[in-house]
Amino acid sequence: MTSKSCRAEIRIGKLAPAAAADIIYSALAPDVHKLAEKGERTAFSRTGSSLVFKIETGDIASLRANVNSFLRLVDASYRCIGSAASAAKTTAKAKDRAAERK
Repeated sequence: MTSKSCRAEIRIGKLAPAAAADIIYSALAPDVHKLAEKGERTAFSRTGSSLVFKIETGDIASLRANVNSFLRLVDASYRCIGSAASAAKTTAKAKDRAAERK
């Protein structure tokens, strides 16, 4: 019996704002290794404003599940960054308006 291997490498580049890659990497790095089951290997790295996720599994179903999980985690993290930035801008505008009224 031969051992088959399924591999994927996902590169997400040029995230904006520039700090987004750092924030997402810091949030996800501790959990990425937990995505891997027995017989699977994962790697997660950051270079500048880019993220790289590598996965190797023994079957296509496991590969797909890991890729989907990773992409959903990155998407959720990126949306949180956007929401936080939007909330900060709204708060700053409200403070400016309050200061103008005084």
